[in-house]
Amino acid sequence: MAVVPRSVADAPPGRGAGMIRAVLVAVLLVAVPAAALDVSLDTYRGAQRAGTIGTVTGRVVAEPPTLRTSGRPFTGTTVALLPRSDALIARLEQLKESSRQSSGSFSGAVPAMQRAREAYERQLWELGAPDLATTMVVDTDGAFRLEDVPAGAWMAIAWHSSTVDLAAGKVNAKERKMYRTQPRMQGFQSVTIWIRTVTVGGGETATLDLTDRNAWFRGVIEERRPDAGR
Repeated sequence: MAVVPRSVADAPPGRGAGMIRAVLVAVLLVAVPAAALDVSLDTYRGAQRAGTIGTVTGRVVAEPPTLRTSGRPFTGTTVALLPRSDALIARLEQLKESSRQSSGSFSGAVPAMQRAREAYERQLWELGAPDLATTMVVDTDGAFRLEDVPAGAWMAIAWHSSTVDLAAGKVNAKERKMYRTQPRMQGFQSVTIWIRTVTVGGGETATLDLTDRNAWFRGVIEERRPDAGR
C-alpha cells in the first residue's frame, strides 16, 4: 500500500502546516540513499582475475640518530591497505585541518578518523570485498609485507599508539562537589598516523618508508572515567 503525504498547501495554517513540513523533510531524508562508494572495485577484481598482482612492503621506525645506527622499530603498528578513496582521504584531511581549531577538536580528531576508516572498511565488507581491506601488524623489526595485491591505486594507513598514564591528582571537597558528574581523564593514547597513496603494478614491489619524522598526523585518544572521589 502506497502512502502519499498530504500536500502542504492543503494543511491548515499555523502549527499543523509546520508539523507536516517537518514530516515531509524527514521522509525525504530517509528516502535519500547512502552515498555510493567512490571506488570502482571492478578494476581490482579484473587485476585479480588476470593475475596482475604486486607487493607492498615497508618499515615503520624512528629516524636513526646517525647513519651508522638503525632506527628503533615502532612495534605494534598496524598497517591497513585499502583501495584508494578520494572521499576518505578528503574526510581525513578535513579532520586533520579542523583539529587545529580547538583543544576539543584536537582530542576528537583521532576517534573521528578511526570511525571514518572503519565506515569505509564496512562498506567494502558490505559490497562483498573484505579481501580488499587488508590489515596486518608489523614484525619485531617494524617491517611489513603485503603480497598478492591487485594492480591499481591503493592507500596505506599505518597506526601506532602508546598508552600514557596520568597520575591521579588530589581533588578537594569543593572541587569534588562541583565536578562530581564530570569524568576525569586517567590517561590517553598517543597516536601516530601515516597515510600514503601508492600505485601497484603487476610483478612490481612498492616500498614505503615510514618514520617518526614523516608522520601524517599525531593525536590522542583520551581515556576517561567517572570521578571516584579521590
